[in-house]
Amino acid sequence: MKDFKRFIQEAKKRGLRVITELVVNHTSDQHAWFKRARRSPPNSSARSWYVWSDTDQKYLDTRIIFTDTEKSNWTWDPEAGQFYWHRFFSHQPDLNFDNPRVVRAIVQVMKRWLDTGVDGFRLDAIPYLCERDGTNNENLPETHAIIKRLRQELDTYAKGKILLAEANQWPEDVQEYFGHGDECHMAYHFPLMPRIYMAIAQEDRFPITDILRQTPDIPAACQWALFLRNHDELTLEMVTDVERDYLWSTYANDPRARINVGIRRRLAPLMDNDRRKIELMNSLLLSFPGTPIIYYGDEIGMGDNIYLGDRNGVRTPMQWSPDRNGGFSRADPARLYAPMIMDPVYGYEAVNVEAQSRSLSSLLSATKRLIAVRKSTLAFGRGTMTFIRPENRSVLAYVRQYQGEVILCVANLSRSAQATELDLSAFKDRIPLEMLGRTRFPAIGELPYMITLAPYGFYWFQLQERDKSEPVKPRAVPEFETLVVPLNSTWTSLARERGVFEHEVLPGHLARSRWYPEHSAKAIQPTLVSAVPFCDIGDNRPWLIFFETTERGTTSRYVLPMQIEWVRFDRERYNPRAFAAVRQGAREGTLLDVATDQIFTGLFLRNLRENLTVDEGEQGLKLEFRPTSRFSDRPVRQPERIRVFENDQPHSTALVDNEYVTKIYRKLEVGINPEIEMGRFLTEVVDFPNTPALLGTSELVEGDKRSAIAVLHAMVVNQGDLWTVAASHLDRLVERQRLLAASEGPAENGGDHATYLRHMAHAGKRLAELHIALASNRDLPDFAPEPTRSEDLQRWIDEIVARAERVFDTLKQRRGSLKEAERLLADQLQAQHDMLPERLKALLPRETDGFNIRHHGDLHLGQLLVVKDDVFIIDFDGGPGRTIAERRRKAPAARDVAGLIRSIDYAATAALERALKVAPDDSGRLSLALAEWRDQAAETLLAAYRETMAGQRLWPADAKAADRLLNFFLLEKAFYEIEYEQANRPDWLRVPLTGLLRILAQQPHEVA
Repeated sequence: MKDFKRFIQEAKKRGLRVITELVVNHTSDQHAWFKRARRSPPNSSARSWYVWSDTDQKYLDTRIIFTDTEKSNWTWDPEAGQFYWHRFFSHQPDLNFDNPRVVRAIVQVMKRWLDTGVDGFRLDAIPYLCERDGTNNENLPETHAIIKRLRQELDTYAKGKILLAEANQWPEDVQEYFGHGDECHMAYHFPLMPRIYMAIAQEDRFPITDILRQTPDIPAACQWALFLRNHDELTLEMVTDVERDYLWSTYANDPRARINVGIRRRLAPLMDNDRRKIELMNSLLLSFPGTPIIYYGDEIGMGDNIYLGDRNGVRTPMQWSPDRNGGFSRADPARLYAPMIMDPVYGYEAVNVEAQSRSLSSLLSATKRLIAVRKSTLAFGRGTMTFIRPENRSVLAYVRQYQGEVILCVANLSRSAQATELDLSAFKDRIPLEMLGRTRFPAIGELPYMITLAPYGFYWFQLQERDKSEPVKPRAVPEFETLVVPLNSTWTSLARERGVFEHEVLPGHLARSRWYPEHSAKAIQPTLVSAVPFCDIGDNRPWLIFFETTERGTTSRYVLPMQIEWVRFDRERYNPRAFAAVRQGAREGTLLDVATDQIFTGLFLRNLRENLTVDEGEQGLKLEFRPTSRFSDRPVRQPERIRVFENDQPHSTALVDNEYVTKIYRKLEVGINPEIEMGRFLTEVVDFPNTPALLGTSELVEGDKRSAIAVLHAMVVNQGDLWTVAASHLDRLVERQRLLAASEGPAENGGDHATYLRHMAHAGKRLAELHIALASNRDLPDFAPEPTRSEDLQRWIDEIVARAERVFDTLKQRRGSLKEAERLLADQLQAQHDMLPERLKALLPRETDGFNIRHHGDLHLGQLLVVKDDVFIIDFDGGPGRTIAERRRKAPAARDVAGLIRSIDYAATAALERALKVAPDDSGRLSLALAEWRDQAAETLLAAYRETMAGQRLWPADAKAADRLLNFFLLEKAFYEIEYEQANRPDWLRVPLTGLLRILAQQPHEVA
């Protein structure tokens, strides 16, 4: 243990994490536990630590794993006078996990190793922990219960440690060892390994694509562990008998290389020491989804010694140098546990780390390059995988995608050069950048992309966009189903077709839709629950169908407006609104998503004019269309021009004839929708002039429950939102700074600086007027101002502290993956952990005379429209990810002000990021200028806000109290931003981290 502890210390110094084997299934027959058990009486407590029987005829349905050495899973013990159970060798008796004392003992063993500093455990042979009559004694529910217990104990005792499942099973069985993210963090993908070898032997990609297609999705926080050999053998357990014979004849022609149902050889001998094949194998290992595991020696092409017994032929000492014993040990060679490899091809004098470290063309250097490129992007470790299937089956091609990054991998599995054409039309205009040599290839066009590959050659291409400012989202051309819809049928009578729609049609359409949160069709399992016609006229009316899905344990209900267009489905041209072909006898049509369709939008306007209620009495549902007083004087006609706004929010927004803006809610939420409620109040109660008028709404009524379906607003002609205007203004500011960088004095800000500050003054004034309007009616309980109570203060503090704890935990877990700049900021923030609650309390008074009011809830520069020389405020949905109750909850006006100030900070940082892509900011001139702009813009906003709020009790009269309150909500917003960026845009993490530290650096009495 002394040596081991020293090893752990040295590993930590080098930034290495260490996991160790935890053999939970069995012990040696020389273990003290087993010796005590065999000496103890039958049925005694000590005997029950293992599995015993008076007969060897129990569990006959259980397979024998090591068929070459074991004839039974039972072995007679003369001292105990009973048979004991073992799934492995007879000298490895299985522990009895039905005994709670055994489980507690294993937990204590695990904790002891954790105390030594290990970072996780490889759980050996976990499918076989429990035994039950009438089963094959693999993957039992009781076994999963034990693993959940071990995971719970691990998380409680030492957070941030991992469990790696060694379960030599089929993917659908291994998937269960992830649980719901509450069992193992990782698991070996055993069936993939032999099929990589088979694909290269057959020069056919099918074995690989077939097994990966069979691999199920796993929890987002879990990963597959990938390998080319399971440590000491290339196990062939997860293949058929025919496939095993083929692999044996190909890779283990010498019977001495075979053991049990595997091959005991290292990677280089398996590949005939062909450097091209070895690098190809490594390229596949490092580019497939999961975490690659490289067994020692494979990185330099070490050989083996099949003349040694058992698996010792691949356990020979590491070959560090050409010195004595390969630099592994100074001991007498005869005293080594295993002899060195000394043959002329693989001997330590010919193959060693020292020699290969000196050569840039060595296998070691090539392996390092592959690893470095893999570590340069998260797409390999976390991205999705989509196969491209060229006609040449010797070529394996697949695309890895993660957060907008696209990587194309192409590999030649053949011993001869190959050419093929790839259908990359989904990535039209992207530039392939070869990632190992950084060479740019010709841009992708409409025609198939021609690729030629050397024998066993491969490419990793990063498909870069021509213009980074306009991200291109690749689209997949789906294979559409045909739905048969008999005449006079309804959605309830279409039993079979309804099942096809739920399982085959709808998942694919949802996965391709930006508004739906899940983009893997396999993970989407919708269930239709109801349907309502969208209007009361026409034989072929649009319908609203409602379906339920479960994502991350939460069931949600969605609405999909759809209609059949009786025009033959065009399978040659991709239509993103089409999701199925339809046939009714000889009549053919297309099923469309019509949320932003002209006919559907026209019916929406017509229904509002008619004040229509569609009563679907059979299901107890009503669809209500209610216009506001502002809609009565507007003409209703069939729309001619519809412009759709794409976004990742659960709604579809469109501009109609430059007169209206429609928003169709895709996600159904029961309750009073804040946008409808606030819109009616601002339009019909207080007639607030600086927000687009609400013209009408559509809601689903189910008894006493209401859910928003759609809203209609008046279009306000504008010059863009303040975020876009700020981006253009700041880009010009950066350009001026660079042009005048050589001058002696500071660069002038220019006339547009004053113009933008005027916009900010208008924004502050209009926001204050909005808050005054929202607090002006004390007769409506939902809008009446409420005094801020001490319970409110404590709730706000508790909510920030809870969010902050999640942020601290995530930053700690991901610290190693952060860039150096973000890591330094994260460390500075971690140092503030203990003092945070007190800092928050210092910002809020124990007693206050302030008020909580209805407010915007998600205010940022993108929600402010520049209208001539004024500012309009839009989009009162509230913060994304919050419940309706949370979005309707009242709060101080300072929360909206904090949102705008944080958005100003984001605008400045985004401008700096754009500038640094063009040229570095060596003198810090740009950073200083943008920081000055940020401070001026925020102060202008605040000054106008305070001036308009003068005399109102909605803003603290005491300047220091106001600043403390504002700082409190700036902290709240910044912690929310960090959590959002961690989950969605890690590259932006620096922005909220910097802002948060800037606020925390101030004293409680200082100005925001």
